[in-house]
Amino acid sequence: MWFTVEHVDSYLRADVYGRETAEDTRRFLQAVANEAQRSGVDRVLISVHSSRPIFRVQQYGLSEFLETVASRSTHRIATVADSFEGQLAQQYVARIARARGLKVRSFSSEEAAAAWLQRD
Repeated sequence: MWFTVEHVDSYLRADVYGRETAEDTRRFLQAVANEAQRSGVDRVLISVHSSRPIFRVQQYGLSEFLETVASRSTHRIATVADSFEGQLAQQYVARIARARGLKVRSFSSEEAAAAWLQRD
């Protein structure tokens, strides 16, 4: 697994490649959360490439990540996956997050995700 986290316009862009295990996921999400807190950026685009879908939110540390990044009222988290199964998994996670009052959405394109992140 490898990943990048960079500032793009008014949000963080986090790309992960070849994520396979729960530990990979936790490591990636912790790096994204750390950068969001360090930089004060409250909008994040997570783009997942060639990785296993996640359906067990607790096991992979997603709950903790969502609570950390979404701690400010102006937060937004957008997700994009390069596979149909990944998109389904992200829709599931987004539904759980929205039920907790968090602004998380899954998108089929990075352009749509970025546009939503940059909207007021």
